[in-house]
Amino acid sequence: MPKEPEFDLTNAAEANGKFSRREALKGALLSVTSLAGLSGIPGQANAQAQTSVQLPAASAPAGRRLHPFAFSASTRKVQAWGVKGKIYPHAFFQEFLPALVDRTLVFDDFELGDGGAASWIFTGPRGGFTVEFTRGQILLTQRYYDSAGLVPLLKHPPSNYFPELLCDSSTVNYQGVVRSVRVTLDSRLGLALFVNGREIGRQVSVLDVERHQLAYTGEKPNVRGALLEPEIESTSVAVHPARRRQTIIGFGGIATPTAYVQLSAEGKRRWWELLSEYNLLLQREFPMGKRLDPEMDNWDRLADASPHYYGDNFPNGEVSDFPYLKSLREIGGQVMFEFWQMPLWARQREWKDASGAIHHDVPNPEEFARAALDYCRISKQRTGSPPDYIGILNETDEPPEIWDQMTMGLRQALDRAGFEKTKIYMPDRPTVGKGIQTAKDFHRLQRAWDVIDFSAVHMYDYQDYFTDPDGFDRTLEEWHRLTEGKPFLSTELCVNRTQYQEQSYRLALLMGQLYHKNLTLTAASAICYCWLLVNVQQPTFGWTRTLFVPDPSAGFVPKASSFQLRVFGGFSRRVREGMVRVEAESLNPDVLVTAFAGGRGAKTVIAMNRSLKAQRVRIDWPGASFPFKELTDPYHPNTVVENSGAPGDGSIEMTVEPGSIVTLSNVPLTKLPADFTVPA
Repeated sequence: MPKEPEFDLTNAAEANGKFSRREALKGALLSVTSLAGLSGIPGQANAQAQTSVQLPAASAPAGRRLHPFAFSASTRKVQAWGVKGKIYPHAFFQEFLPALVDRTLVFDDFELGDGGAASWIFTGPRGGFTVEFTRGQILLTQRYYDSAGLVPLLKHPPSNYFPELLCDSSTVNYQGVVRSVRVTLDSRLGLALFVNGREIGRQVSVLDVERHQLAYTGEKPNVRGALLEPEIESTSVAVHPARRRQTIIGFGGIATPTAYVQLSAEGKRRWWELLSEYNLLLQREFPMGKRLDPEMDNWDRLADASPHYYGDNFPNGEVSDFPYLKSLREIGGQVMFEFWQMPLWARQREWKDASGAIHHDVPNPEEFARAALDYCRISKQRTGSPPDYIGILNETDEPPEIWDQMTMGLRQALDRAGFEKTKIYMPDRPTVGKGIQTAKDFHRLQRAWDVIDFSAVHMYDYQDYFTDPDGFDRTLEEWHRLTEGKPFLSTELCVNRTQYQEQSYRLALLMGQLYHKNLTLTAASAICYCWLLVNVQQPTFGWTRTLFVPDPSAGFVPKASSFQLRVFGGFSRRVREGMVRVEAESLNPDVLVTAFAGGRGAKTVIAMNRSLKAQRVRIDWPGASFPFKELTDPYHPNTVVENSGAPGDGSIEMTVEPGSIVTLSNVPLTKLPADFTVPA
């Protein structure tokens, strides 16, 4: 992590005097869904949650001591800017914390004076958390401080120098002597507090933190100790190139034309450069659907785009841009076509199934096939090729017999029209759970299963497992068992739950675990984020649902919406179409590794450390060398770093920090051709 110049911590006089504010924080408590405290009740903030513990009579844990600190009655108080009266100088720990945090303070003395409070304060770009000790009591609080909207407008705010609002609070009463305090912030959105080796508090937290410090307020303290040096573990990974798995098609998502049109000329060129660099060459079309004319002459009429309204954002709609698709094909891109809502003229008001039950407003299989065929024809005329893949509707719930008729009718229509090379994939359900049911229906309707070329599903139910990502594995394994034999297109992944729409690297890392699971547990050949480019006004929507947004403040150029891009890029940038995943065995289940091999000796290894400890990783791949090394973490957006450990003998050692992703490769990034013509 980046370091700042060291200086004498005991002489630091910079402080803001806000660290003893227990009553003020309690008064400002805001109940927030999805946050859990010591009561263990999900979805509740816990201002009143209290428990009482007897601390173990443990000695301070062993380890190398760093940054000693001392607060005592003999310590001279200082006058700091913005503070009334004098305070004890804080102990400022100069490190920048990794994405996942595991830090321990050890105490030689821990005696609090009358009214005294010792606070361990962690801060990040949007908020932070504090562990505060008073006599016999510990308070664990989380807070946001990133918006003036956190305090009432036109009302006299508290005597603070910035807005702040508490979002979770837990209290523990304790007996005993404090010898050590440990805090962890893990890859499962867990914030845990340990005292003398015993866990005494746990909350859910989506906050990222970067810095930490120690403060004391009150009189006559005797608090002395040090920060323990974080541990480094060792592990190894063996790559077996002969054990070949799925062939990769690529990575991508939906770049909506209603957002692309906002980009300036400079922004559009930059967009194509980014698509090439990040290898996002799968365009998942959301073509004109509900507003498609019966004559089907408005596929790319921007004014007719079927609007999708999200909050107060401007519409992002279903519509096509054929010049865009033609340019995408020129740089090696592929197109996935999929209706969401069929127009009224392509539906049946009533349809009776074999049991006699009446279903309303179901698709007309013949009209569906006719519309898809028309799109293929105009796409070939305007771009030179029909879509590469066609899906049987997006996120709709139809009777299985209708799925069967749509699948068979589409395949027959494509073949008769000469589009035999266009592949089709099964209906795209919003969750794997629903996809499993559809897969069972397709197996029962055997002819439809035989006709489809790919399985496909969205994975929004993964959000049910954000605090236990591996709990989702059984669902993914069942999906793979039911669909084995059909290559898998993972067609839509993102975060759309209200409580998780946050600009958080740890949330992006949770999605990174899902990308790894897609590649290993479900053998995905393609992975698509939901949106690649969306027009947003409310930034929280853009933070987790799209990888890029137009940036009006910089001249309408595309910019990364959040940390989601860099984590997705950790997988996409150096894994090309046609590469094959090969088996990689990691001895540490928290060091997630995927490996890929391709033509002309192409090789890529992606290693993600989701553990709380830095990992010294040895990777053995006979005959491999990796001239390129990319680092992805809160401070490095897919940054190419010096790779001194690439001797070419098939073995490399590297240190992967907690929460970091390291990509090793001999595959250069793709650059936009110099003569590329940017579509308007």
